[in-house]
Amino acid sequence: MSKETYLKVGGYTPETEDTEAVIDRDYYRQGWIFKDEEAFLHYPDKVCYVPELSDEGYTRQDFLDMVGGQKEFARECFYAVDWQHPETWIDEQYRDNEWEVCPRCNKIYAMAGEPCACPVCGWQPGELGEEYADTESKRCPAEPGGLQSAP
Repeated sequence: MSKETYLKVGGYTPETEDTEAVIDRDYYRQGWIFKDEEAFLHYPDKVCYVPELSDEGYTRQDFLDMVGGQKEFARECFYAVDWQHPETWIDEQYRDNEWEVCPRCNKIYAMAGEPCACPVCGWQPGELGEEYADTESKRCPAEPGGLQSAP
């Protein structure tokens, strides 16, 4: 039976009453970081990632909090970050239309660059009658009975 192998880049010693945290960074893909896959997977309150230009340590719980508790997106973020702050990487996912937050169910879903229906609740971008429908149209909801031309 083989022992499971985890990704570990650098080292991290948590602060104590007498000492500050010690961060030992190593180079990984694009930057000098600390990253500990075993801490991410098995110890939600242990620091598992420290970005290149910061001494801020992130735990699995931090990753989960950034994505509304959705484990698959926390995991994707953890494995993707390789120098930057996780918040920056997450912002890029929204900006590049890789992720979206559904306005109906408030869950994150993957879009792969193209607008699509929410797989959780079925909300369609631009659905008529929705609070978040396309407002750029030259048509607007009428009183009872359908659409009328905008004034």
